[in-house]
This record gives sequence, structure tokens and C-alpha cells, in this order.
Amino acid sequence: MMPPLFDLGSLLNPVGIEDFFAIYWERQHLPLHRRQPGYYESLLTAADLEGIISHSDARYPAIRLAKGGNYYPPEAYTRNIKHGDESFVGVPDVKRINEEYAQGATIALPGMQRTWPALAGLCNRLQAHFDHPAHANVYITPGNAAGFTPHYDIHEVFVLQIAGRKRWSIYAPVVELPHRSQPFTPQAYAGRAPIAQITLDDGDLLYLPRGFLHSTTTSDSFSAHVTIGITVYTWVDVLSEYLKTAFAPPYLRKALPPGFASRAEFKPVLKRELIGALDRLRTEADFDALIASFTERVRATHAPRAAHFKADATVITLDSVLQSPARGSHRFVEEGEKTMLEFDGVRYQVTAPVAAAIRAMTALDTFRARDREDPLSADGRLALIRHLVSIGFLTLVR
Repeated sequence: MMPPLFDLGSLLNPVGIEDFFAIYWERQHLPLHRRQPGYYESLLTAADLEGIISHSDARYPAIRLAKGGNYYPPEAYTRNIKHGDESFVGVPDVKRINEEYAQGATIALPGMQRTWPALAGLCNRLQAHFDHPAHANVYITPGNAAGFTPHYDIHEVFVLQIAGRKRWSIYAPVVELPHRSQPFTPQAYAGRAPIAQITLDDGDLLYLPRGFLHSTTTSDSFSAHVTIGITVYTWVDVLSEYLKTAFAPPYLRKALPPGFASRAEFKPVLKRELIGALDRLRTEADFDALIASFTERVRATHAPRAAHFKADATVITLDSVLQSPARGSHRFVEEGEKTMLEFDGVRYQVTAPVAAAIRAMTALDTFRARDREDPLSADGRLALIRHLVSIGFLTLVR
């Protein structure tokens, strides 16, 4: 029997999704003590981690060491291996990692959703639910050791305890719901008393809203946990999109009056003119178009479908059947006289005929290259399709 696919519901079980958003999301921490060792074994196990560190070809910065709140320089635990005229750079020195781990160092495996399919699937499902990007970092700490010193994160945090045990001290926020432009600085922590101390065992979960200070320690047991981070879009981001339209009206491109910064009599003038400009901009703004543009841009940056290498590569011909990308996963953006195709967080400049051809191709979920009518020649259409397949925009079905 196939193991269940993890999603937001199974992470929060037995708390319902609606209750979570009504009571906890961005408001307060949530510990879940399940008493179900192995709850996350279909996602990741301690044995998996041992294999990744011992035998995989993950290199710095895919493997990092930290102690006392600071990361080691990579040369402290990696080496370069010569192979003929080439060098493999940043290869983990597992013997050195073992030695540092035995002395209390934490092993961090950032961005594990890039290489571990189960975590990639979970992050993709969470992103589909939230519309906010999700990532997965893994941390392994030996027994009788401290993890990172008190700090807060600038993303929402779900801690999945996959093995061992870890004690969390949680402190009230010093910055309420920090934006990602407001990272933690040590000066923000001033010896506060914790508001909660929670021990997570294998199978447990802890949700922490961004801004909540936290620190960790282990006792006689080692700890391995996955941190799922949700990097949220905020109203600040929507307002930033709105302010981009301020370049359009000519009255906002007029120079400030000469001497505006040094002559006090200009301060009330600046205030009056600024308020007037904002009022005028607000009345002239097309908020429906703004929201549509922002949400389309967010959808266009969603994680792409995973690509798979095939040793027996199939040549794409006019008779090939192609699959279009998911609805909303791309958009066309006009930048002056340029037309840009935005997909997977990247913008590609395209000509008007190419844009028309792409629109024709994506009108159906699947299509045969020969059957699409567009302004391009057969050779031009084939070249475009092969390029779109290479960037993951189109998928070859057969």
C-alpha cells in the first residue's frame, strides 16, 4: 500500500484547518503532541539522513555545520577532491563532520525540497494551499547540545520532529509579524523569560508564527527535525506593486522644488503636495487590474513541475504531443515596447509572433505541434517548442 501523501491537513491533524487559521495562524504558537513515533516516516527518517550525509553527493551549501548560533566556514568541514584536471569542490568531509557533531555541532541541510521528492511534494502541496512559497530545511543536533541561540524567523514555521527529542523555549515577539526585510538582530533579544517551554518527540509538530523568539536544546537524546518555512506575501508587497504605477502619471515625475531639503518653508508645501498626489493616485488607480497583476505574478512563480531525465531522449517533431503548463502558471507582461513571458520566476523577451504562437499552444491542455495555427513557420514553431520544453514550460507527452 502506498504511504499517505502529507499535506496541510495531515500536518495539523487533529486540529482542523479552519480552526488553525481562525485561532493560530499569525497569532500564537501551536504544539501538537501525537505520541505516534514514525508519524513522518513516509517523508523522511533518521536513516535517510544518515545516508544523505554519508553517501550522497550533496555539497556545501547543501550541508552546513553550526554551533553557538554561528555557521562554520565551509573549509572547516569540506574539501576539494582532484579528479584528473578537474576538482570536485565543497565535498563534505564526513570524518570531520562526525567529530564536530560529537562536540555539539548541529548539521543543517537547507532547501531539502530541491532534492528529496517527498519533501518537494509536501512543499508543492502547501504552496498550492497557501499561495505563499514553502521550503524545507533539516536540522540534526546531538544529545546534550544547544541548537541555535534565541532568534526569530521572518517566515511562518512548522517544525516536524522526525526522530529523537528536542526542547524548545519560546519567547514573546519583539517585532510583531516581521516582514522579510526585517531580519533578526541579536540586539533584539534582551534576556526575556520564555512564555512556553515545549518538548517535541518523534511524530510531534510545533507551529511558530514569524517574529516569535525561540531557542532549542537537547537532553540525552539526539534530535532530527524538518522545518517547513512559509515565506508569506504581505500587504506591503501589494502596496509595493501599487507604487510601481506611480511612475505613469506625469505629475508624479515632476521635480521637487529647488531647496526642498534645506529650506524649512518648503516642508508644509511638500506635505500638501504629497497628500494631494496620493489622493489623486488613489482615485485614478485601477485596483482590479492591480490585484489581477499581483496574483498572476504570484501564480507564475509557483514551483514548476518536476523535471525527469530520460536517457532515451525523444526527438520532438511536428507529430509530437505536448502538454501545456497549468492555468495561471505563466503570464505575458508588457514592459514599454517589449513583451515578456513570465514563467517560473523568470522573464523571457518574446516577439509578437512568438507570443501569439505560445497563446495558441496553451489554448488547450494538450496539443499536437502540427495542429496549431500560429504566425510561425513549421521550422520556427519546432524551434520554439523545443526551447519551451527545455525550460519546463511544455512537457512532451509522446
